[in-house]
Amino acid sequence: MSGEISVFAPAKINLFLEVTGKRENGYHNLATLFAKLAIGDDIKICAQKADKTEINLKVKGPFGANLKGDKSNLAYKAASAFFEYFGIKARCDIRLEKNMPLGSGLGAGSSDAAAVITALCQLFNIELNAKRMKDLVQIAAKLGADVPVFLYPETFFKAEGIGEVLTPVKNKIKSPWVIIAYPNESSDTKEAYTKLTINPQEKILTHISNLNKLVYSIENGSPLQDYAHLIYNKLEDSVLTYKGSVARLKQELIGLGAQYALMSGSGSCVFALVQDEQKAKGIVKEIEGDSRTVFLTHFWRTQL
Repeated sequence: MSGEISVFAPAKINLFLEVTGKRENGYHNLATLFAKLAIGDDIKICAQKADKTEINLKVKGPFGANLKGDKSNLAYKAASAFFEYFGIKARCDIRLEKNMPLGSGLGAGSSDAAAVITALCQLFNIELNAKRMKDLVQIAAKLGADVPVFLYPETFFKAEGIGEVLTPVKNKIKSPWVIIAYPNESSDTKEAYTKLTINPQEKILTHISNLNKLVYSIENGSPLQDYAHLIYNKLEDSVLTYKGSVARLKQELIGLGAQYALMSGSGSCVFALVQDEQKAKGIVKEIEGDSRTVFLTHFWRTQL
């Protein structure tokens, strides 16, 4: 078989992130709420069976210059893992339009990997039934903790464990405007966790209760003012102490009237939720500059 398809790899933010513990292997247990965005990377992929597997990846786009198109790239790794798992030999050409910054907390690399896997399933007529999805989740989890969530079409997901225990959240809300501000420098996930002090158990339980309230609000279509005060990111406690550009960006957003501003994941992007379109556009205009990149978007697959 042969063919080419185009796929969209949505970015994400974490509306909530609490670190609930640390495992013996060094990984941390989380309680988080993923929200996919209407911005992301674009991928074109072409594949056909061959005598041996050959993967060619070309990266372009605004943030493509700093990303290699070799075996270190998650999109390449995803294609390789797919062919190995299904015992397929093929020539595969991938064109990645890198619109999202690297090391930003937007999960773009993970989304690229998941998009490649689902696209190859389509190209090779692999049915995505419940059993097959479990298999794909196992493949994805080996690539990265955030990859499995992007295999699914839902916008919101509650995640536990290291991020692989996923529960879809029904979406009945009208999306606020989401301002994404990137300080034009990346943030290292390992460093963020290394410098983190885990909350006392009583505080963790309180935060988990807030997470459940946040999920309930989204499932029931609550307005922004009813749930935005529940957003939280424990990793701010470490990252904002040593990443001045991120801390300043958050304070600028708040100073410009973005009441609900939070770092996403381990940074370095900061997002703000704003209900009024004109206010959101005004904040974007004020905060744009040579030292940062700013996006104005909304939650993926939701009404404004």
